[in-house]
Amino acid sequence: MLIDLIRVPDPNCIDDLLDEPLGLLYLGASLKNNGYEVRITNLAGCSFENWKPKIKEADLYSIQLYTPTVNIGIEIAKFIKANFPQKPVICGGAHPTALPDSEDLSIFDNVVIGEGEKSIVIVADSYRNNNRISRIVKSNFIEDLDSIPFPDRNLVDMDMFHRKVDGKRCFGIIGSRGCYYKCAFCDRSLFGEKLRARSVDSVVEEIKHIISRYNIGHFEFFDDIFLAGKKQLNDFGNKVKDLGIIYRCNSRADTLSPERCRMLYDSGCRTLCFGMESGSQRILDAMKKNITVKKNFEAIKMGQEAKLITIGYFMLGFPGETKQTIQETIEFIKESDIDQAQFYTFIPLPGCEVYKYPEKFGVQIISHDFSDYYLIAGDDGKGGKTINTQYLTADELQEELIKIRQFLKERESKGYLQDYYVQKLRYKKAGD
Repeated sequence: MLIDLIRVPDPNCIDDLLDEPLGLLYLGASLKNNGYEVRITNLAGCSFENWKPKIKEADLYSIQLYTPTVNIGIEIAKFIKANFPQKPVICGGAHPTALPDSEDLSIFDNVVIGEGEKSIVIVADSYRNNNRISRIVKSNFIEDLDSIPFPDRNLVDMDMFHRKVDGKRCFGIIGSRGCYYKCAFCDRSLFGEKLRARSVDSVVEEIKHIISRYNIGHFEFFDDIFLAGKKQLNDFGNKVKDLGIIYRCNSRADTLSPERCRMLYDSGCRTLCFGMESGSQRILDAMKKNITVKKNFEAIKMGQEAKLITIGYFMLGFPGETKQTIQETIEFIKESDIDQAQFYTFIPLPGCEVYKYPEKFGVQIISHDFSDYYLIAGDDGKGGKTINTQYLTADELQEELIKIRQFLKERESKGYLQDYYVQKLRYKKAGD
């Protein structure tokens, strides 16, 4: 039985081929472990006109859906239904998990919500054995992440993807799932509100496999907080010290100490990324970020003192944002001298608190077209127009974002910049 896992193109994405589709690679590995033949149809980078010839016949199709790509995913499902009418089509991912009963998803024979490694095997077994199951399929969260096989990177051409760390091609790794913080802009339903981590040995074994198979020693860790415990990080550093790896990872400012920064550097970390979101304490509080501007400032300095390149992710336009709070964020960037600042438009993605309770946040949702729900796109780096807030309309917000992009173009960014920041957004590298 051949199962086709489909990655939907995202025409609004600045670089649709930046990262390998780790979610699908995990699903593919689980299916192959259970005796299924698997094909990944990677439509990333395809225009609407040229993806259709790439859809070939299979026994079961599974389409991965994110909110900005859900409309295209539905078009792909319609195309499959028209050309292979007897073949079931299912979907999964963040969007179906947030809105499983959405009428838009009625075309799909099954909707998988939450983690998919167990559920997709249940669905595949039901079709192989001709057993009826519920249309909406959800499995319990996987407590033992070490039990999941490594993502099967042989299912895609890994040379297609562009992500670099410290100027060298890299592979992505996920060492943990779930988050116990309660930020109002985030939907935690896909991986849950409990942090579940793989063992250090499992992560190191995957690193060794990648080095051996692909001769790649640079990595991007996608965990929200990489190796949160001191013991974990120390163990990791001891076990990779002879591998010579270089990596970037994410952290929260309030988990850092000078010692932790030194441990990160010694284990191969060269770039440390933070979801700082805003330079305004009022906005951080409105987001329920549970962090202070002062802590964020101190984290930048601790990272820089340990010779780590610091990157801040900032969110523009959260409810309550004003021109004054935007200016506070710009001043924070100037005063902290963070190495790189990256801005994204706030989008009320389904499942987050703002999407569920817009009145509570003083938000008027002006677009229910999910193709508008992108954070950053195009040569100007603007996000979609989805909401008006109490102090800024969507149009006014985009005007402010244009000013910020100009500020970032004139500001020198230190450390390695991904190609699209230089080629499309025209950011200036230090020394240029």
